[in-house]
Amino acid sequence: MFRWIGSIVVAIVSVSVASAQQPIVELKVTPEKSVFKDAKWNKPIVIKSTEDAAKHFGEEAQKTIGKEVDFKKQIVLVFAWQGSGGDKLEFAILESFPEQIPFSLRPGVTDDIRSHSRVFALRSNVRWSVKSP
Repeated sequence: MFRWIGSIVVAIVSVSVASAQQPIVELKVTPEKSVFKDAKWNKPIVIKSTEDAAKHFGEEAQKTIGKEVDFKKQIVLVFAWQGSGGDKLEFAILESFPEQIPFSLRPGVTDDIRSHSRVFALRSNVRWSVKSP
């Protein structure tokens, strides 16, 4: 019986440790409209504290970030731009330690102008960059 309970505890701890060690996690939050003045797809806003997050996110988004991000171990990148509705911000995780994550934009082909935003939590030791299209 104790072995079975011990196995469950080890499994739960392993899952939580593994998720904390992910190099990048997309956050399902929406920034305030003001980020479009400060951020671009190739120049994201870098957030390193809850105080910085308060400048760019509403109350609900701040709660989500507070639950999902440990600013002692992670940073948050906010990409925001206006462009074709078909624009896609992509990234890759290059195998190295610490990991390297290049971001790139695949431009859409439609002429409609849409607002886009993507928010990511990265381990603070991860190297990130932006590649021009």
